Amino acid sequence: MTNFLDIALEHVARGWHVHPLKPSGKIPITDHGKNDATLDIDALRAWWTRTPNANVGVSCGPSGLCVLDADHGLKDEADFKAWRDRNGLPVTYTVRSGRRPEFGVQSYYAGSLKDGKFELDGVTGEIKSLGGLVLAAGCIHPDSKERYYVLENAPLAPVPSIIEQSRKHTNAEGKREWNLPVHDGEGRDAFLISQAGKLRNAGASEVIIRAQLEEWNADPSIMADPKPDADLDRIARSAARYDVPAPEPVVTIGSKKEEKKIVLDWRERYHTKDEMENAPPISFLIDGFLQCEGITGLAAPVRERKSLIALNVAHALLTGEKLFDHFAVVKRPARVLYLCPEVSLGPFTDRLRKIGLMSYVSETLFCRTLSAQGHVDLEDLKEELPGSVVILDTAIRFIEGKESDSADIRVFADTNFALLKGGADSVLLLHHSPKDSVGDVMTLENALRGSGDLGAFLCCCWGTKLQDPATPYQSASYLENLKQRDFESQPFEVTCGPDCRLHIIGNPTTQSVELKTRRGKRANKDGKDDVAMAFLKAHPELSIREAARQLKEMGIKGRGKDWVSVKLRELSGTGVRIYETP
Repeated sequence: MTNFLDIALEHVARGWHVHPLKPSGKIPITDHGKNDATLDIDALRAWWTRTPNANVGVSCGPSGLCVLDADHGLKDEADFKAWRDRNGLPVTYTVRSGRRPEFGVQSYYAGSLKDGKFELDGVTGEIKSLGGLVLAAGCIHPDSKERYYVLENAPLAPVPSIIEQSRKHTNAEGKREWNLPVHDGEGRDAFLISQAGKLRNAGASEVIIRAQLEEWNADPSIMADPKPDADLDRIARSAARYDVPAPEPVVTIGSKKEEKKIVLDWRERYHTKDEMENAPPISFLIDGFLQCEGITGLAAPVRERKSLIALNVAHALLTGEKLFDHFAVVKRPARVLYLCPEVSLGPFTDRLRKIGLMSYVSETLFCRTLSAQGHVDLEDLKEELPGSVVILDTAIRFIEGKESDSADIRVFADTNFALLKGGADSVLLLHHSPKDSVGDVMTLENALRGSGDLGAFLCCCWGTKLQDPATPYQSASYLENLKQRDFESQPFEVTCGPDCRLHIIGNPTTQSVELKTRRGKRANKDGKDDVAMAFLKAHPELSIREAARQLKEMGIKGRGKDWVSVKLRELSGTGVRIYETP
């Protein structure tokens, strides 16, 4: 007996997002369908414990896949291979679908395209990618009850350009053209759903919609492959759930057209209890370092290895090797987008060669430097986003306006959040520290130059500093998480080799206290910590902001609001961190 949980786990091991479907079917059984697809093993075990025979759906968009689903026109395996070779399609991971009696084939490629229908050399079918769903190998076709099986277990090839060229396009009005009769695999469900939606918009009830669907379904000139009655019930029921649009208001010549107002229950603005109870847990691409669905900052003064650290992050994500030989890669993205508009192609490529990433370029690593033609805004990133990690080196090159202007930074924050909503797994942005930031005391406040709103929208921020800037090639780098919001971490040191690879020194868990103590002693070597602490003791009435301002006027730099808050906590002995409204 097939273990469908094992099928799900096997596909997750490939880095593909999956979710459960009805047994022997293609209909999702979770609330949000393919949007619930995940790599979370605990969630998979819970789903398939409840429904052990659930088919496994692979969500192509977040998996970074483009599947060419050939439904009609192939007779057998030999015919498929001849067609593939004749049209220059590369050998890739290939599955025979459960379609019978025709020979249906699904060719998986690494990359993303818009979904749609295709026609190539007498073979027709669908392109399933950014919004697509396919049944995993081992699952059962809903009509034939035959299993999908692996035809060729080859590595994923990149999407060939001929697939885009084979796409069937829409008509002049931008509406989809339906080639009747409609076959299974050629938009059969989409056709019925579209027609049901039109009926509902015209005011039809569920009973009327169901009756009309049944009439179309029984007409061989419209439906070449009729749908089961249960599917017609589902489509009619789903369409009838939507409100009938209000009629357009009558417009009198010379008057303004009345605005249509949609009245919603105010509760619809908020998450439901079910959504929150089933919210996914915090997850990582790199355990304890780079969080999924978040924006991570990396801050340091100029020429203190920010870019090298970012390249090491890219190396870990692309190869699966531990970051700094310590932090495990939990999830490998579909691709890494490295945007570096302040370094020219030559120096950037030299670093890629040294660190060993050239073989990934244009496959799973895509780079833009100062030498690239034209200008690309973050808003231009679209089809490449799903399943990607975006690295911005550095943030200032993508901020429209001033980094010190809170309004401009809020716009920049919205742009970064749009990357996540567009499908990016994570964003890593590099940013400079202020020129007058103190060398041995790092806080979120003094590590990030410009408006405090920059640090506010980050899920986490790593600060880094050379331990001995006088010998930059020999010096170790100190890294500390300056914003531990969702996970706890300890500071650590790394060294750099001639291959640009960074290697951790010792164990962060056992060395964190020693590292903090050592840096604290360095920071207080001029005795200014003692002076600042005496000042705080003598002026308990001052607010955090005012105390930090007066310390700066006294020439004691680097002891900003974060530092003052921590020291007041120590003085109070309460163990409670003090926060102040900005």
